[in-house]
Amino acid sequence: MVPPPAEREKPPLLTLVAVVTPQADVKSRGSAAMKKNIIIVAGVVVLAVAVGVLAAVLVFHRLSHGQAANSNSTSAQNATASPSGVDAASASNPTAGAQPSGAAGAAGTATGQPADATAGAQPAPGGDAAAGTAQPLVVPVGTALTIRLGEQLGSEISQSGQNFSASLDQDVMVNGQTLIPAGANVTGVVAFARPVGALAGEANLQLKLASVNVNGSVLTVVTATRSFGPNIKGKSKVGRFIKGVAKRAMHEEREVLLAAQSSYSFTLRRPLQIQ
Repeated sequence: MVPPPAEREKPPLLTLVAVVTPQADVKSRGSAAMKKNIIIVAGVVVLAVAVGVLAAVLVFHRLSHGQAANSNSTSAQNATASPSGVDAASASNPTAGAQPSGAAGAAGTATGQPADATAGAQPAPGGDAAAGTAQPLVVPVGTALTIRLGEQLGSEISQSGQNFSASLDQDVMVNGQTLIPAGANVTGVVAFARPVGALAGEANLQLKLASVNVNGSVLTVVTATRSFGPNIKGKSKVGRFIKGVAKRAMHEEREVLLAAQSSYSFTLRRPLQIQ
């Protein structure tokens, strides 16, 4: 009896092929899956690298933008600070502003154009001070003040320390300029007065000037003291005393008397400054 075709035994070669074929399919499927996995991993790595590069680019762009902003703000601060520095330099050196005028005048002269004469002109030192403050006038030491007495003075009628009135009899002139006109009121002082006496000796009167009125201002003057009275000569005080006693016994010694309106001169001992 012949078996059915389905139950017939397969040849060995076909059996081997049938066994090998499923194994080959398995291997091919495994390699395909591995390739797929490798591709996926490679894609993930590339994506990660791209993300990292993009992040680095963004960070670098932000840093460069921040540095540019800082540099711009620094430049703006320097630009705003420079005018004050220029003003301070101009204030510390006031002649710096005058130099361009002189340079412009020199340039105008070089080009034949008339230069401004006042551009390089500078005020004379002390000009404003001299214009605003007048220099005081001074009557030097040794100048004679000639006065006319306004009252009578004498060794017997006057007292030491007494004031007397007078007026300037002549103009006081210095370098051709009248500093004190004649007629100015003068005040004097009796420095010493001694009448004739049996024991006091000869009469003596000493005067000096104290002040003068110039243009409504009373100015103090210092003059030499002028002495009036007989001058009894002798080698010593005892000799002069004996001669004085002899004159008094003979009624030859007289009192000192200076009449009103009589004129006398006094010498300045200190300079007189007139405002």
